[in-house]
Amino acid sequence: MNKEEAAAYLGISTRTLERYSKDGKVQVKYEGAKTRPIAIYDKEDLDQLKTELQTPVIKPTIANSATIPTATDIDLVGLSGFVGIVARLVNPIERLIDAFDRRMKLESKPQVPVADKLLLTMPEAQALTGLSRDILKEAISAGELPTKIMGKAYRFKRTDIEAYIDRLWENDSK
Repeated sequence: MNKEEAAAYLGISTRTLERYSKDGKVQVKYEGAKTRPIAIYDKEDLDQLKTELQTPVIKPTIANSATIPTATDIDLVGLSGFVGIVARLVNPIERLIDAFDRRMKLESKPQVPVADKLLLTMPEAQALTGLSRDILKEAISAGELPTKIMGKAYRFKRTDIEAYIDRLWENDSK
């Protein structure tokens, strides 16, 4: 059989068949042709490889069997030891999520409601006033709303925002 026929017979690609030949799993002979040698495979070798490929391989899921508790381990250590063994077998993802939650609680800053803050960021000013970012920026550039840039962000005094809102209502009522 040539390479394409042999690959179709095994149900694999020609590249996989070439790799099996290179690894020595199947013997290949080359016969001369007009332009290049042609790979020829023996049917008996292919049958042997086909049975090898169809044989299921059972791989262990845990590399170290010492970590798996046995019934005798549980009897010897008692109930408190059993709890420890179960704790080691808890889903690692759940443990990771729990660790992140604990870390976030330790690193989190004290939360202050927006209405109680003295200085506000642009998103906080938007949330407090209900005005869009564009309207607030126009008020800043027109000089109607005093701000201070701290770092790279605007900071508004809550009292200045309240005064600006009051002026908006005064202008509308006139």
